[in-house]
Amino acid sequence: LKRSTRGSIPRASADRAAARANPTPLPAPPLRGVRARSAMCAAVVGALGRQLRAGAGAGRRVMTQTLAEPMAWNQAPTLVTTLPNGVRVATKETFGETASLGVFLNAGIRDETKEGAGSAFMMEQLALSGTAKRPRAKLEAEVESIGATLDMSAGREQSSYTMSVMKGGVKQGMDILADLVTAPPVGNLTKEKEGILRGLDEKEVPTRAVIDDRLHAVAWRDYALGFSGVGPFDGIDTLTEAHLKAYVDANYTAENMVVAAAGPMKHADLVKLATDSLGGVKAGAPKPFDTKPYFCGAELIYRNDEMGPTAYLAVGWEAVPWKSPDAVTFMVMQALIGSYKKGEGLVPGTISGNRVVNAVANKMQVGCADEFESFLHFYRDTGMFGFYVACDEVAVGHAVGELMFGCNLMSHSVTDEEVERAKRDLKTAMFSAPTSAEAACAELGRQVLAYGRGVPAAEMMLRIEAVDAEEVKRVAWKYLSDAEVATTGLGPLHGMPQYYDLRRATNMHRY
Repeated sequence: LKRSTRGSIPRASADRAAARANPTPLPAPPLRGVRARSAMCAAVVGALGRQLRAGAGAGRRVMTQTLAEPMAWNQAPTLVTTLPNGVRVATKETFGETASLGVFLNAGIRDETKEGAGSAFMMEQLALSGTAKRPRAKLEAEVESIGATLDMSAGREQSSYTMSVMKGGVKQGMDILADLVTAPPVGNLTKEKEGILRGLDEKEVPTRAVIDDRLHAVAWRDYALGFSGVGPFDGIDTLTEAHLKAYVDANYTAENMVVAAAGPMKHADLVKLATDSLGGVKAGAPKPFDTKPYFCGAELIYRNDEMGPTAYLAVGWEAVPWKSPDAVTFMVMQALIGSYKKGEGLVPGTISGNRVVNAVANKMQVGCADEFESFLHFYRDTGMFGFYVACDEVAVGHAVGELMFGCNLMSHSVTDEEVERAKRDLKTAMFSAPTSAEAACAELGRQVLAYGRGVPAAEMMLRIEAVDAEEVKRVAWKYLSDAEVATTGLGPLHGMPQYYDLRRATNMHRY
């Protein structure tokens, strides 16, 4: 018996020893507060990542569903309500003492007629001249009494009336905005016209804005999208109240309006205010079918050898509209080309990791451009991608050549490292922008007009992350390679390449 039990351990003792060596883990305490939200975010990201890796198609299908609840990302949700007459109300509740609200209109320069060219600009200038209910003096006094700021802007496709107020002045601010939108001061044209035209003649417009305006004029020369936004306006001195009234009646309609707000306010409260003030706005008549603006490959050159040593020019390709599946890839492509200004920036252009910036900064050992930047414009049914450059008159050919080569190269030779750098720069630019209530309101109004909803930051991040080098090459090959280009220039352009050579530079050629 002793021999049989020598060196052995009774079963009960063995079990206790094993339990001490490998203790049974206690159940984890329930997560609360920040830990719970972090765990939830990690679970959502993990699930979405697995589906994205399983296949791009499946990832696209589940992306919107996975991000349908912004609270999973610890973000304030964007709530959108459509009133019975078609006016949309969108809010993003934030914390603070200041609220920003506005009425955004799906109307702008491209909604003008040929006879009423300049109507959007004139409505922008007349916006703060006072209404029948609130003359100019009363309007200014009322805005100042609540410590608010009031602004109106008109773009190519969108216009906005915005106010920033303290949280206690939201109701009064909504009443002022509704008055400006439902009873715009068209009748003030007669007494204000002379001063507006004089100010237009005396106004100094930045060269960058002039070049962009002329590039639109040459690219869409047969459509209202190419009408001028900065002047001079053809026939603006003959504009009458009838022209402005026709513009307002056609575009200031319920289905074109979005009431957007960001700040310490409840969605239901804003919906009630919008219903009371804008619930009576009528819907517009169905618009006749309009064809997509035709992008015209052409050049518009203003050569002036006496305006100084610097030449200004821009080149543009037709891009995609807001809702295109390739829109985010174009945003990455814009960051891939980047921007440059000689003598500025944390990293000198001569040692930049951006291939285009490095080539421009090191050309001829002194650089071939003072500055350049890529640009991207989205519209309802089209868009424009390209670059603007300012350079010395003797370096025009070199600067244009390097930038055309950089854009052309995206169709053939883009590395994953370059795309990752571009994605990082794009996210930095998007999410380091001002985070005030005013900026949030403007972004919300723009998104609801363009997409019909607010786009969460997390969704945009994932869409950017889904872009890789092969996707960039596919999109660049489809839209930029061997494609029509529009170009315009101003200044001493004796070194400007002929349009034939610019068009040929959109494709790789050996000789």
